[in-house]
Parts: sequence; C-alpha cells; structure tokens
Amino acid sequence: MPIDRPELVFDGAPEFLEWLYALARRPWPLNREKLLPIVHLHVAEPPAESRRLLTALHERWTAHRLRGARQCVMVAPSHVAAEQGVEQLLAAAAAQFFQGNRLGRGRGAPHFALASWLATLQREGRERLSEDEVVAQLSAHFSQYELFYEGQELREDAQIRVPLATISDLPWWIKLPASVLPRLVLHIADTVFGPQRWFEHRGESRQQERRRDEPEPLKGSLFTLAKRFAGIEGQAPTRQQVNALLADALLEDLRRAYSRGGLFGRGRRRRTYPVLLLGCESGEATTDLLRAIKDVRNSRPRRGTFKKDPLLVVAAGPHAASDVDARAQEEAAPGSPEAAYMGWHEGLKEAPRRDRVWLLPFAIPTNAPPATVRDRVMKLRPPQRVPWMSFVGLGLLVAGVVAVPVSSHEFCRPWWSPSVRAWPPGVLDAMTLEDLGDDGKQCVGLAGEDPPLVDTKELGGAIDKIKETNAKVVLNPKHITVVHLTILSPGNEQGVRVAREELRGLAIAQQESLEEDAPIRLLLANAGANMEYADRAAQKIVAEARRDPRIVGVVGLGLSTQQTIDAVQRLGQAGLPSVGSATTADELIDASPYYYQVSPGNRRQAVFAAGYASADLRARRARVYYSADPDDTYSAELATAMRDELPVAGVEISDHAGYRVTDEGPGESVGQLGRRACQAAERPDEIVVYAGRAERFEQFLTGMKLACQNRYPRILATDDVSRFVLSGANRKYPGLRLEYMTLASSALWGADCQATRRQSGFYIRYNGLFGGACEENRDGRALLTFDALAVIRQAAANVLAKDAVTLKTQGIVAGLADIRGKGLVSGVSGDLDYSDSEAPRTPVDKAIQVLRATEGQPCLAKVEGKFSSQPWIARDCP
Repeated sequence: MPIDRPELVFDGAPEFLEWLYALARRPWPLNREKLLPIVHLHVAEPPAESRRLLTALHERWTAHRLRGARQCVMVAPSHVAAEQGVEQLLAAAAAQFFQGNRLGRGRGAPHFALASWLATLQREGRERLSEDEVVAQLSAHFSQYELFYEGQELREDAQIRVPLATISDLPWWIKLPASVLPRLVLHIADTVFGPQRWFEHRGESRQQERRRDEPEPLKGSLFTLAKRFAGIEGQAPTRQQVNALLADALLEDLRRAYSRGGLFGRGRRRRTYPVLLLGCESGEATTDLLRAIKDVRNSRPRRGTFKKDPLLVVAAGPHAASDVDARAQEEAAPGSPEAAYMGWHEGLKEAPRRDRVWLLPFAIPTNAPPATVRDRVMKLRPPQRVPWMSFVGLGLLVAGVVAVPVSSHEFCRPWWSPSVRAWPPGVLDAMTLEDLGDDGKQCVGLAGEDPPLVDTKELGGAIDKIKETNAKVVLNPKHITVVHLTILSPGNEQGVRVAREELRGLAIAQQESLEEDAPIRLLLANAGANMEYADRAAQKIVAEARRDPRIVGVVGLGLSTQQTIDAVQRLGQAGLPSVGSATTADELIDASPYYYQVSPGNRRQAVFAAGYASADLRARRARVYYSADPDDTYSAELATAMRDELPVAGVEISDHAGYRVTDEGPGESVGQLGRRACQAAERPDEIVVYAGRAERFEQFLTGMKLACQNRYPRILATDDVSRFVLSGANRKYPGLRLEYMTLASSALWGADCQATRRQSGFYIRYNGLFGGACEENRDGRALLTFDALAVIRQAAANVLAKDAVTLKTQGIVAGLADIRGKGLVSGVSGDLDYSDSEAPRTPVDKAIQVLRATEGQPCLAKVEGKFSSQPWIARDCP
C-alpha cells in the first residue's frame, strides 16, 4: 500500500528516490562492489523537517518486507557528552544492525565491542591495568555496557537499550579458562582471536609513509592499546583518533557480515547494502561521525586502492555539506542525481588518497513542486528485493530432491545414493542408462557386484552366488579382482540364457579359487546388447583399475564385434590383460598384446568346417550366407575364411552373400537369402553354410520354409547358432537338417549325460549349485567362462610361484606367457596351450565339435582337437 508522506514531495523527488533505491542494491556476486558516497541532504527548513524527512524515508524503505534495504536504521544525536557523541551514534547503529544477530549470525559486532571497551577505559581513567585483569575487564564490559537507540520516530521517550552481550560476546574458549590462566589466554587471543588481531594490523603497513597532517592510526596489541587509552603509558589518543577507531571497528564488522569471500557465507545472500539514516539537525556528533567515516575510508587499505565498506550513509540537516567538508562539491539538484553521482565518482578516483571527498550533497528545494510529483512519489516504491540467495539452501534441497533421483536413475544407482565419491574425488558415473529397443532400458558400464536392470529371475541365482563368494574372498588380503565384461542385457531370451550360463561358469571357477593363494573377487560389467557399449564399459574398467590396483584382468568379452575390438584395444593400452571366452575374431589378437582367448580362431574354424563339409558331408558345392553388418567382425571374418578354405577342401562356392541388419545397411533381406538357399535342396552334393548370428537365423529359416516346401537343404552353421538350437526353436521346422559347430558342449560326454555325472570337478559343482549340468551345458558357455577364469587363476599361480610381490605390482601378465607346453591348462572345453609362435595367444589345436540338431537334445557328430583331461565319448549321432 503506498505511503503518503508530504516530506517526500519536493521538486525532483521521484528521480532522487529512484536513484537512491537503486544505489542501495548490491551488484550480483560476480560484479565489483559499488563505491558508496555519504549522501548529504541540505534541508533549509526548520531542524525538525530533516528528522521528518528521514522518518518518511525510513518508512518508505522498510514498509514492505521484500522491498528496499534489508537493513535500514535511523539514528540521531542524544543528550550525552560531546566526547561520547560519535560512540553513542555508532552504538545505536550497531544495536539495530546486529540485534538478534541478523548480520553475521553468531558473530555480532566483536570489533566494535572491543573498541567501545577501549573508549570506556579512556573515560574511566586508571592508575594500573595488568594483563591478568584484561580478560576480566572485557567480560565485565560485555555484560554491563549498553547500546541504546531511540525508536523510529526518534522521540526521547522511546529509547531502547540493548546489552552488548546480546549482539556480541567473547568466545567460550576465552572466557572459560580466563579465571585460571588469564595472561596465557590473553596472549593466545592476541594470536588467534581475529577481532583482537585486527587492532594490531589495522591501517597501513609500516613501510607506507604518512603525511604530516595525518593522525597516527591507533594500532597495536589490545593490551598495549588498553594501557594507552587508560593513560598508564604512552600518549593518550586524541578524540579524532578514537572516533576513527570506533567508526573503523563498526565498518569492519559490516565488511565481514557482508563479505562474499566465503563460498557459503551469509554475505553472498545479501542483495542490498545496509543503510544508515543520520539526523544532523543539532550538535557536533553527526559532523564528527561523518568526518570519522571519511578518515577511515581515506586511510590506506592493506590491499587495493580504496578501503571499501558496505555502508550507505544518508545524512540530512539544516547545515550545508561544506560545514562537514570544505572540499565538498556544490550541492546538486535532486532531479539529476545520476549525473551528480557520476561526477562525484570520477572526482573520487582522480583525487589523492587523503583528499578524497566522500560527501555527495543535494539541496532539497523549498519551492512548491509540480502537481504531478505527489502522484509519482506515491506510485514509486523501492525495487523488489527478491532474496534469491536466501533461497539457495532451499533451492539446493529442492534441486537435490529432483536431481539426485534423476541423476541416480541416469547413472543406474539406487535413487538416494550419493552422486560423488569422497576419495579419490570424482563423479560416480560407472554406469549409464541407455535404450534397449521396444522402449526398454539397459544399464551399461561397470556394475560391480549387483548389475541393475537385468533379468533377475534368470541371472539372479548366479549373481547371488558370486556375491556370497566375494564376501569370503575379500577377507583374504592376497585376493585379486577380475572383471567379467559381457552382455548382461541382451534384450532376448536366447541372450539371457547365454548370460546366465556365463555367470554360472564364473561362479563355479570363483568358488574353486577360494582354495588357492590368490582367490578371485568378481566384478560385473555390462557392454549392452550386441556389445554396443563395450568401449565405454572398458573405459570405466580402466578408470576403476587406476583406483584399485587389485584389478588384474578382464574375462568374457561377449561377441566378436568392432566394439569388442575397441574395448580390447583400450584395455591393452592400460596394460590390463583380457581373456575372451567365446570370442573368436582373429582381429582381436592384433588389437592388444595382452589379449588371450579360450576359443579357437575364426580361420581355424573355417578350416575345420571345410574339411567336415568335404569329408563327412560329401559336399562339392556350398552356399555361404553371413551378416553384412560392417561392425560384426565375427561373421565377416568367418565368411572371408570360408570363401578361402572351402575351395581348398574341394568345395565350390555357388553363392556368397550377406544379409542386412538395418533397413539402411548393406546387404540383402535375410528372408530373401533363405528363399535363395533352397536351391541347394535340388542338388545332393550342395550344402548351405550359415556364418551369421543366431538372432537372424530364424528369419533365414522362415524364408527357406516358404520356398522349400519342407524340403530343406543340409545346413552347416557356425557356433553362434547353438543358442537357437538349445532354445528349441528348431522344432518349428520339421525335417530341418541342421548341423552346427560348437566351441564347447556337454554333448561331448554322451547324449544321456551319464558320463558327465561321473566327472569330477566342474559338472559335480554345477549340479550342486544349479542342477542340470548336462542339459544346461549343451551350448558350452559356462564351460568357456570357467576356462577363461581358469587361465587367470593359472597365470596368478605362475606369478606367485616366482615372486609374490610381482603380482601386486605388475599383475598377471608374466604368468600368462607361461601357460604353454607342460604348463598348459587342461580346461573343461579343451586344452589351453598358448605355445603357437604364429598365434601365441590362441590355444593350439583347441577342441571343436559338430552337433546335429534333433527333436530332443543335440547329438555329437564329430570332435577334433586336443583334450587331455579325459577321453571323450565317441560320436553318438545315428
């Protein structure tokens, strides 16, 4: 509601008030603080008119809680001795500024409190003052000294008294031991207590020269100053020196209360300057105070050009500004305050330090104002003081409530988990949320022990076993850590089954490591569907390995894709060994000198397939189909190798084509290729070789079914198709004649699984933990990951046998090179002997099997390779 005060209605009032309101607003924290003048209003009317003007201005400035200055106080001289006038005015200002600790919560005005005690000593006079008495005298001063001021209307009967102790007090660590060791407490306070140290260091440094007419600044230890003020030793301070000390002390308290030096300081939240409205209608006290403020501001600062303070002083009275400072500029008209301020500002910067004039005088006109001024003044209000910085805490809380769950969701953490790591400092971004087709989501990256957004129904059992074993492993100080990087979110049932078997194989191998000198702690990392984010996951693994030197290697690696090659290369650059379980791409060998694999390479599989096609299937022609995806290294390498090796074995290639994976990708429709493959059914010596992925194999067969009319050609598929067969999808195609290669399978031990039950080790442990060892291991993924971790275990054992310290400093790299010859690993998927000089990190003559799909479990058609751990069952296919 507008306040109608006739005192504010004068010619130029709207422009003047608008400028004054703007002057009281602080710049934003990144901007430089303003230089604040002492605004002097010359009111030619009777003395009471200036008081009414200030009262009206105070009401207008403080009428609205969110408008105008946050701290606007009004003081005027009282009936006290002349030598106490400045002290009384400053005490009244301090009482209103700091009452209730609004400014500098918990600190109050300690500098002014100590300065007022020194002024009290000068009035009292003492014959002696010992160091032992100082703390006691200070405590008495804080409890007895009163700050008093008059109410808003400045009436003599409205005096308000405030005990000094309510706005500032000595710290407890000074008062508590003062009665026992007062002298020691005083010396400690002079060294540690900031306000006491300020007295010794205020003003210019000793190297800076003073002019002759400059009063010597009062500085020194509190005890030294106390004896000087009490007249015990040294020259008694002059009235001008005391006034300057009191003014500087209060301004120092305001400087600290409004400081933006601290990151979370209250001064950063203050959007307006404190305003002191000073009535100058009578007495010398106001003039002395204005001169004291001028002397403080003109004193040489310890740093910078100006000794700035945040106080805006508005003085009003019947005296001209020249009565306060003879060098003050001519009084300006209130209607053009901005021009007057700019002129004052330029003069201030150009003047010598001691000659700076801080008064900015204005003359309040006495003539009648225009008729429109009253309405304009009533409509004019102080600008909105939205306390943005006061809402920072609340804003951070609200932002945290929103941002923490959102951030946690995006980084695949529990909703209210921390987002940063304390030590070493960093953001917890080991996992990120990505799309998984059909509006699904997947969490990719380093998952630790409990990967989110996975099929817990299928994978949960194996993950729980790994977590249980990890809890036991970490109790052994010699344990090492291995990361399993694979596809934990494949997006299809076949992929989930593969992930489950891989985890089961690892869980069994990890349990066996408990009996060894260096048991293995397992961490899980998700590369996403089709290994799309393998390189990103590898990056997170490398970052974690830098923080945790126990991480010695990576196993798994999912599929042979370009992303897998990039991941292996990144791991190799960081010196981290990786052991691929089902990866077969020959290009992986070249990606890193620290890469090993359990499975035979693609070239060797092609040689084996060509020989089997020629000798066992009696084929003389072959149609080869594969994935045309340029990132599918596995399929591309196999297709190229088949094109090279089949003719060597006497099998002519009658068709060689790739299917497209995306609508825009290269290749032909996979269904169309299936229809074209039906032509092989017309020739008994022609076969179809499928070197693509299991995900597209059903579409390939569907196209074949439509064109072949249930007269399927013979199909020889590569190992990836095992997932399709074991899911039972082949039963949809009666009469399908399918044989496929596999890198490991329990079918090696017979279709009835009796032989597996007699084996010691892997199959017994599998049955004990999960059951169904024979049926579940037809695709061999558990066997391969078991062997991959067996390679890591053997490498660690090799290093420990030579030097246990090497395992801590250099990991298992040296031990991997010793897995050769007599030091080979007799794995459950075949012998792992890395002694081939041409392919030193690929197992020599690794076992490969051919299985035939049947209505029931697949049967063993052929096996080739080294398998020294136990003799296998002969082929059992009819």
